[in-house]
Amino acid sequence: MVDTKTENTLEKSAQQMAETVIAVMDKLAGKESDIKLSFEDLTLDLGRFKAKLNGSIVLDIVYAKETKP
Repeated sequence: MVDTKTENTLEKSAQQMAETVIAVMDKLAGKESDIKLSFEDLTLDLGRFKAKLNGSIVLDIVYAKETKP
């Protein structure tokens, strides 16, 4: 069972990671771009719990502008 403090830490970490991904997408993505985020031995230290992650995430980004008739 996960205690409230650990749960809050997990939630905060997830929010920070999401904000970072959004910032990277805004800076690097163009029309029809692929962004690949790779990580190896990424350690998430959550106090009493630690997790090591390996892998990648591929984001297929397409920006579209609405045209006015």
